Amino acid sequence: MPIHRAVRLVALIAALSAGPGWAAALRISPIGLDMPSSERAQAITLVNSDSEPVNLQIRIFKWSQVGGEDQLVPTGEILASPPAATIPPGSSYTVRVARPAAAAVRGELAYRLFIDELPKPVDPRTVSQGVRMVLRTSMPVFVADKAAIAQLAWTVWQDDGGLHAEVINRGSRHAKIASLTLAPAGGTPIVFGEGLNGYVLAGSTKRFDLKESATTKLPTLAPGTPVTLTAKNGLLDIKEALSVAAR
Repeated sequence: MPIHRAVRLVALIAALSAGPGWAAALRISPIGLDMPSSERAQAITLVNSDSEPVNLQIRIFKWSQVGGEDQLVPTGEILASPPAATIPPGSSYTVRVARPAAAAVRGELAYRLFIDELPKPVDPRTVSQGVRMVLRTSMPVFVADKAAIAQLAWTVWQDDGGLHAEVINRGSRHAKIASLTLAPAGGTPIVFGEGLNGYVLAGSTKRFDLKESATTKLPTLAPGTPVTLTAKNGLLDIKEALSVAAR
């Protein structure tokens, strides 16, 4: 099976079939799993608050980052049970995410769990059915040694493509980067995003780009300009004093 690109953690809405109505009102808790390597399984609760049943397919892929890009490949290292489910209206359902073998983990293993709503059959006798929207949700699943930590090293530069902040994670645990901001000395802070910017996995590199547009004007930051980089890694604060690099 070919390698698949990972989908962002936010729900991805796609028009996949014709039919009346809207995607099932599916609530998922939690929206990601951090499983200690000493545990064999954890659970995810799915709640269908719609007035119709929803059919789901559930899959897990091994997650890595190659050249700063997310990659997914099929895996049997961790399983979702059941791999498919039908949830009646107003009902909840529990999906177990389990490791078949409780082998020791050094550092962290990263996966992505996909929950896909399957489109309902189309009745060919009906007309003007509109567009049927179905839901795909992707969430992270991590299995980690309790001693694993992230170790981040940042580089900032500017070129014709905009402003760039690259982070190398030399640690053994992922970092969840949010609210990434650069503040030039004496200048206005430059915000890459108020919410989640993205993940950088253990031993991987991730680049965050900010392009100038009609609504986003970037200052000119010459090589050597001092800047302060701030962000969140989960509940941890990141604050780094850097100089703009020459590229």
